[in-house]
Amino acid sequence: MGREQFPGESVSADVNEDEKQFPFWRKKEFKLRELTRRIMELSKRHQLDLVFEELEKAKQEHGKLNHIIMNAAVMACVACKDIDRALALYDEMVKPDGCGVDNVTYGTLLKGLGEARRLDDAFDLVEALESGKAPGRHVELTDVHLHTLVNACAHAGDALRARGVLLRYRSSVRKTGLTTLTFNLLIKGYSRSDNPLEALKLMDEMRSHNLQPQRVTFNSLILACVRGGDLKRALKLLSAMKEEAKRLNTSRLLPDVVTYTTLLRGLADARDLQGICDMVAEMKSTPTCVLDRVAYTAIVDACIAAGSPQQGLTYMDEMQSSAKQDGQFKPRAHVFLSLMRAFAERGDLESVGSLRTRMVAEAGGHVWAEDRAEADELYIEAAVVSGKLGEAKKTLKNMIGLKKGIPLSKRAYMALTRFSEDIFSPYKLKPGVSQHDMVDNLMIPFEEIRPLSVDDEVGKVVMRFFQNDGIPVVDERGSCVGVAYAADCKEMTARVGDIMREPPHSVTSSTPVSKAITMLLQPNTKLLMVINDRTGYSLKKDEVQGERVLGFLTREATFSASHALPFTLEVDDTAQDSEGESLST
Repeated sequence: MGREQFPGESVSADVNEDEKQFPFWRKKEFKLRELTRRIMELSKRHQLDLVFEELEKAKQEHGKLNHIIMNAAVMACVACKDIDRALALYDEMVKPDGCGVDNVTYGTLLKGLGEARRLDDAFDLVEALESGKAPGRHVELTDVHLHTLVNACAHAGDALRARGVLLRYRSSVRKTGLTTLTFNLLIKGYSRSDNPLEALKLMDEMRSHNLQPQRVTFNSLILACVRGGDLKRALKLLSAMKEEAKRLNTSRLLPDVVTYTTLLRGLADARDLQGICDMVAEMKSTPTCVLDRVAYTAIVDACIAAGSPQQGLTYMDEMQSSAKQDGQFKPRAHVFLSLMRAFAERGDLESVGSLRTRMVAEAGGHVWAEDRAEADELYIEAAVVSGKLGEAKKTLKNMIGLKKGIPLSKRAYMALTRFSEDIFSPYKLKPGVSQHDMVDNLMIPFEEIRPLSVDDEVGKVVMRFFQNDGIPVVDERGSCVGVAYAADCKEMTARVGDIMREPPHSVTSSTPVSKAITMLLQPNTKLLMVINDRTGYSLKKDEVQGERVLGFLTREATFSASHALPFTLEVDDTAQDSEGESLST
């Protein structure tokens, strides 16, 4: 310990105990560690500009920064989805006067390139690592780099390329063969690809290598089945998970919240409301499935997709009850808005109004002005659909969003012209047809519409356009390659393939009639193609195989099934003096 300091006496550096305890180089090291922590905190907040400001200040104070700090900055760029800035930092690090790079740098760059879907650049980087041409000392291709590249291909849905990575580079880094992680990444790739059901073949291959599937393996396979439209097989995989967990006496294979929310998507696509309710009951009784706000949100969305927003509202009320013990369960504003959209389509003004009021008071997190504006728009839509024009006009005049300069959405404009998004509000459907029916009830089967051939001569088929304004065109393989319209039949000697336009928009057979009508009323859309639900994931825009096409929905066939009515509205007392006026005052 130093002697006691007298008043007014200056203390020199050589006797300063703090300086002896913390010399200059330790202070500098401490500041650089603090800088690394600061960069990581800013990256979590996605404040990348502040990261670069901190780097510039540190360079001015300390000169060249070490590779640990620069790696943290590269990670921040990747976390903020700015791969170009990450590559710019890499170029700075590999300069002769730079700090250098290591395997961590390359692993981070591979992750960023994969997330940016720049697979070619990622492969170039791996090729440089394998050949030994990559800058940096003691850098080499490792298992981490290999799996990062496979994961990048899987994330992009390029399963074939992911498998090619293993065939090309596996011998360079591993001598023990494939691992469970490798198969998990491959299954993930197939589940995101155009042929997700191909992932199921990897299960047998995995077992042939004596590898035990993990929970994430089953979850990826279930996702593949849901995306492929094979719900029965997805449910069988759920049973297989439970049996495997029981056989091995482990809870690590029991389904978790990811398993169940993925299955909820499949049940919602099948519009199986009872199945959704049964699945939720099972979720509550499964010890490894922890219901949180995200899980409840998925449940509500599934109920809405299955056509029962009322059941979704019941589950949201459960969230509110749980929020009394844990505030994290409070539903966010988007849950309220999702329910309001569904109720607005049905003209349920009371439910929309109740949710609109509750959202401001009960929603978790911040309710933005845009959220309130959309809630007002949905209330107007519900009022118009239910025929209460006066209430809609009153709400429009008092919209706070308009006063704040928030423009009306396209959906709101459609509502203000007496058309909700389901577009059926001013029409009366023929007996036996509901706006919630599926399009396969109204479509013309593929065989009955008699598509034209690309080689047909216009003059020989022109009479068919007196009945249909647009007729699909197929090639010699039976694939739908376009649509021929009456307005384009000007040269009688021309081939149909020369005058046809691009293929029509497609909808699945489980699409509600109301949504199809909305699409048909769009400009230049006179024909819709109805495809099988299970093959919709593999369709290409410029070519659709005939066996995947179930039929077509035309304007003529659709609107002959509905009869326009004079649009009579129930006008309340507040609107008696403004009857006949437009809503868009």
